[in-house]
Amino acid sequence: MMRILSLIFPILLIMSMTQGCSVVKATSGPESKDLSVLEKGTDRYEVIAELGQPLMTENDEDGHKVDLFKFMQGQNAAAKAGKGVVYGVMAVGTLGLSEVFTSPLEGSVGSGAEMQIKVVYNDQNRVDAVNVLKDERWIPVQKVSDGGTESE
Repeated sequence: MMRILSLIFPILLIMSMTQGCSVVKATSGPESKDLSVLEKGTDRYEVIAELGQPLMTENDEDGHKVDLFKFMQGQNAAAKAGKGVVYGVMAVGTLGLSEVFTSPLEGSVGSGAEMQIKVVYNDQNRVDAVNVLKDERWIPVQKVSDGGTESE
C-alpha cells in the first residue's frame, strides 16, 4: 500500500505543478463589465467606454445606429479575491493536492463568460433597445436592462 502511495503522490504533485496555480488564475481573469450602461437612455459613448469598441456598427431600416458587442464578462474584484483565498487555503490544507482539481476547474469556469449584445440607439444616439444574442453566464448576477430590452 505504501509503495502505491509513494508512486501516486509524486505523479499527482507533478500534475498539479504543470497545471498552473488556481489562485493566480482566479485573481487574474477578465474584469466584470457594468451592464447598467445598457439601460434605455444611456449615451452611446458611455456604452462604448464600458463595453469596448463594437464588433460591428450599422444602420437599421429606420436609419438608427446599431452596435454589436462581443466581450467576456468576468467577475468583480471581491469574487476573485474570495476564490483566491479559498483556493489558497485548500492548497495549503491538502499540501497542494487540491490543485489537481481546482486549477483545471478555474481554467475552464473562471475565464469569464462570452456575451454578445445588440444595441439599437435612437436619433439622439441614446440606447433605445437591447437584444441579448448570447449569454453564457452560469449565474447572471447583473441583469442586462429592464426598460426597452429584448431577450432571446
